[in-house]
Amino acid sequence: MRAELATITAVAPKIGLVRHVGLGLYWLGTYYVITPVYTILLQVQISHAVASHDTQNLVTGVATGVGGFLAMVIPPLVGHYSDRLHTRWGRRKPIIVAGTLGIVLCLVLMREAATLPLIAIGFALTVATINVAGAAYVAVIPDTVHDAETGRASGFLGLFVQAGSVLSLITLLVMSKQHHLLDTYWILILVLVLTLIPSLWAMANADEKRPAATAPLNLRKFLAPLWTGDFGWATFTRFLNTSALYTTLPFLLFSFRDLLRVPDAPSFTATFELTVTATAIPLAIVCGWLSDRFGRKLFVYASGAISSLVLLTFMLGPLISPTVMLLLGVAYGVGYGCYTAVDWALCLDTLPDKEHPAKDLGLFHVADALPRVGIPLIAGVVLYLFNSIQPLLGYRAIFLMAVVLYVVGTVFVSRIRSVR
Repeated sequence: MRAELATITAVAPKIGLVRHVGLGLYWLGTYYVITPVYTILLQVQISHAVASHDTQNLVTGVATGVGGFLAMVIPPLVGHYSDRLHTRWGRRKPIIVAGTLGIVLCLVLMREAATLPLIAIGFALTVATINVAGAAYVAVIPDTVHDAETGRASGFLGLFVQAGSVLSLITLLVMSKQHHLLDTYWILILVLVLTLIPSLWAMANADEKRPAATAPLNLRKFLAPLWTGDFGWATFTRFLNTSALYTTLPFLLFSFRDLLRVPDAPSFTATFELTVTATAIPLAIVCGWLSDRFGRKLFVYASGAISSLVLLTFMLGPLISPTVMLLLGVAYGVGYGCYTAVDWALCLDTLPDKEHPAKDLGLFHVADALPRVGIPLIAGVVLYLFNSIQPLLGYRAIFLMAVVLYVVGTVFVSRIRSVR
């Protein structure tokens, strides 16, 4: 089997720039939806439904935690099913299209939700359907891309993730200034559908050369890649870096409002996130290409160091001016871009079974989804309890938690032996 796989990957043709772009565009559409819904729209809608600031923090933690639980469970199961699916349209495309339709319907529900239960249900279902489509979509790259181009593909992935975030935040700022913030949902739907079309074209015939898996589900073997070999260490590295991000991201708007005391916190939060992602965009593509030549680990080390220094500075609170905060956003964007450029490359370099990758990619996605389950819940409780002890202490506590997670993440990536 290993000899056959080596033959397949050795002769697999490289793909052109246009197809690389086509394959990555659905990432742009996906993160055009994810970024504003996760980091701005959910919090704004909750703040309209709940008056108490402390309750807003707690409810946001619970809502993102429920969504994260769904994001943890769905991808491995859908990926496992996708590896075994056989249709005239391939094994990935039907799931991606069905998931996209579900996202559209859920965004409509979010747009119309006015009460806390409907907001929470709409958010949870949006996360669920995003992960249905994403579980099949992530497998398209190993189905299609030559091993020698995984860094390039990871760089394009990082580029389009950041581009989707930047464009959505610009849209959100424009809609906010026109006092039509919730109408952003209609634009999210349009962009998601438009980016799906070229991606479907680029993945045409991508998986026809690979047979569908037929072995029955064995739970021990299903989970074995998480604790065996370099793929496990790559997964744990992602888990820690994502945990660091989600310790602060769901509460960033509230941190700017309460700890850093910026005026118009929603608009400033969007501007800050726009600064971060705009900085990360060129780094994502450049660092992905450089990592094919100089190795992946260096970029994870740089990311952890830079991100930690920025968060430690934020602990100074209102002593930092808004201008300095935006400069720190540029620095954080450098760290974020360095990591996102090599995130998927580390995964693709260490995949245990490149013939049937969707299940293992689903497990890798758990490292992104699991922090969304536990971390916002834990951080929300820490924020609530520490703020009860001393006003604003909770915000400093969650920034320190994130720093610790970034530092440990750099230790975990050092354990990967097969990747530089």
